[in-house]
Amino acid sequence: MKSIGVDLGGTKVKGALIDEEGKILSEHYELLAGRSGEEVVDLIRQTIQRLTDRINIKDGDLAGVGVCVPGIAGPYRETVWAPNIPGWDELPLVSLLKKYPALKDTPVFADGDRTCCLRGEAMHGNAAGTRNAVFITVGTGIGAGIMVDGHVLSGFSAISGATGWMALERPYKDKFKAMGCFEYYASGDGLSRSGKEYMEKNPEYQGYFRYQDAPPKSEDIFAHYDSGDSLSRFVLNQAIELWGMAVANYVSLFNPEIIIFGGGVFGPAVRFLPDILKEAKKWAQPIAIQQVTLKASALEGNAALYGAAALPFDKNIKENQS
Repeated sequence: MKSIGVDLGGTKVKGALIDEEGKILSEHYELLAGRSGEEVVDLIRQTIQRLTDRINIKDGDLAGVGVCVPGIAGPYRETVWAPNIPGWDELPLVSLLKKYPALKDTPVFADGDRTCCLRGEAMHGNAAGTRNAVFITVGTGIGAGIMVDGHVLSGFSAISGATGWMALERPYKDKFKAMGCFEYYASGDGLSRSGKEYMEKNPEYQGYFRYQDAPPKSEDIFAHYDSGDSLSRFVLNQAIELWGMAVANYVSLFNPEIIIFGGGVFGPAVRFLPDILKEAKKWAQPIAIQQVTLKASALEGNAALYGAAALPFDKNIKENQS
C-alpha cells in the first residue's frame, strides 16, 4: 500500500508518494507564490495529481492522502486554521479536496504540523515501535506532538501540544502574552530575543555582538558558545534549563519512552541533549525520567511530510471516522 503526504508551509507545498516501508516513490514541490484561500487548495490538488500521474497506482493500492497544516488542524476537526495563509481561517480543507472527482472515493485527512512530525517519527523514524512518545519541534516557535498508549493526542479543538505556552517562569510578565513563556526564551526567535535583552541589561558587555546593529541571530549565538562569549553562554544555558524543564514536564505528565527533538534549532542544539537530560532529572518524576531516551529527529526536515503520509494508516482515526 502507498499513501500521499502533503506538507503545506507558509510559502510552499511539498508532496510525496510514499510506500509503507518509507520509500519515497515520487515528489513534487511548488511555491505558493501569493496564492490564498481556495487557490491553495487547488495547488494541493494539483500536487496530488502530479504525484499519482508519475506512478501507475492500481485500484485499492492508495491508502489515502494526508495534509500537514501549519496551524490548527486535526483528523476530528472539520476546518483548519493557518494564520500565515490568507483565507485559511476555519477553511473546510478536507471537504473542499473531496469535491475533486479524483479524490471523491479516496480517504483524505488533515492534521497539524507538530502532530504530523510525531506521526512521521512513529512510523518511519526514531519513535518506530513505540507507543508513548513526544516530538518537540523547536524552530521559529515551539510545539509538541504527543502519543500516549498508541493514540496521538489531538485535544478538544486540536490544540493539544501548544507547549510554547508552557508556564516555566513566575511571576507572569506581559511580554509572554503573544507566544508564551517557553517560546519567548527558548525558540529560535527566542534565542535572539534573549540575546537582545542580555545586551540591554549588561551595558558593560564587550563580546562579539556588542557593535552589531541587528539583534543576535540564533546561528551566531551557537557559533560563539564555545569561544566563551558571555551572551552566547547565557542565552544557551538559559535555553538548556528551559528545554530540560519542559522535558521534565512531558515525562511527569505522559511517561514517554522517547522524546524526539526536531526543527531548525535541533540542528545545532543536538549537542546539548545530554545537558538537557541532566537538567530534566532535577525536576521530573524520578522513575519515569530514568526510563526515557532523548534523541534528535531521524527524518529531519521531512518528518511532517512522512507524518502526513502516515495519517491514512492510523487505525484509530479510521475507527473514529467510520
